[in-house]
Amino acid sequence: MRILTSAGHHVAIDVVETGATENYTLVSPNVVAPSALSRRVMHMGPSDIPNSPFSFPGLVSYWRHLRVENPDVVIVRGVTRWFCRVAALCAILQGRKLVIYDQENVRPQAWSGTWIRRAVFRQLGIAHFTSRLPSNPGSVGAGGAMPLPFGNPFEPIRIRALRGRPLHSPPRILMVAKYRERKGHSLLLRALAVISASTPFSITLCGEEATHSDAAFCEALRQEAQALGLADRLRFQNNIAHDRMISIYASHDLLILPSRTEPAAVSPVEAAWAGCAVLMSRDSGTRHYLPPGSGFDFDPDDPQDIARAVAGLIARPEDLRLARDACFMRISSVADDDMILRLFETFGTGTGRTRASMS
Repeated sequence: MRILTSAGHHVAIDVVETGATENYTLVSPNVVAPSALSRRVMHMGPSDIPNSPFSFPGLVSYWRHLRVENPDVVIVRGVTRWFCRVAALCAILQGRKLVIYDQENVRPQAWSGTWIRRAVFRQLGIAHFTSRLPSNPGSVGAGGAMPLPFGNPFEPIRIRALRGRPLHSPPRILMVAKYRERKGHSLLLRALAVISASTPFSITLCGEEATHSDAAFCEALRQEAQALGLADRLRFQNNIAHDRMISIYASHDLLILPSRTEPAAVSPVEAAWAGCAVLMSRDSGTRHYLPPGSGFDFDPDDPQDIARAVAGLIARPEDLRLARDACFMRISSVADDDMILRLFETFGTGTGRTRASMS
């Protein structure tokens, strides 16, 4: 959003819900009310919590809404969510340019669901982009998608001010993630316990503590840290607004995300821009935003391998400094503002209006 608006494009976003820690300083999203049918579908699951991927507006009401907005391009976040399907259908029927932006592999396995879906849309003349980067260059094929990387979310002047900032002693480790089991908080604590006797460090967990479940998760992590002998090294910084996150990253040296099968982790991208060294699961969707090699990733199911990767970066300040610089150089080369703007402008926006319909 920052890149597009800075270049003079008009951007509007439709969503089904907003988040307490998200940043809406650039664009205030339009929250789309679900249709009566959608409200019934959302509550048909086993939980009392509404299933937001099944939230969608009425076809007629959204058709009219899109007519009023009159965008040149409609961008939907995949076509598996019902709201995105409604937005895509309205865009196609109104003759607007449609772009599908997902978080799947650049080159999925042939004849997989993703491959078939993309190949069909390609035959219809509808472009498919993905937030992932390929492990190697080359043609993406019939079921592939063009990479459109996540951009730098922070103002360039703030990024320049962080270049060359001194390291902390002892090193400060950060994890930014929702409090969910698959994110790997417990795995990270167990990995850090392996090296705690020989290596000084502190660890900060940063997430959204918005529900009783979140609070219980944090309390369980505190108790686990106590049992592992890490209580005096652990602190929480929860419910931080996104426009303050650059300060959180800048006050740490290394971000670690041990999340399993993460389709598109954003915190490692933000941390690299803010001058942190970054370690993440080798199966993460944004793994290739970082330098290649086992020095920057690990097996998310193996605390010993996580410990190996962490110790390899924080044992010596010079190694941590070099890793930090390598992460920044890599992210700068694959997610440069000008490159991302050119990719967006291939959608045919020119100087007109762009709508991104996202759920």
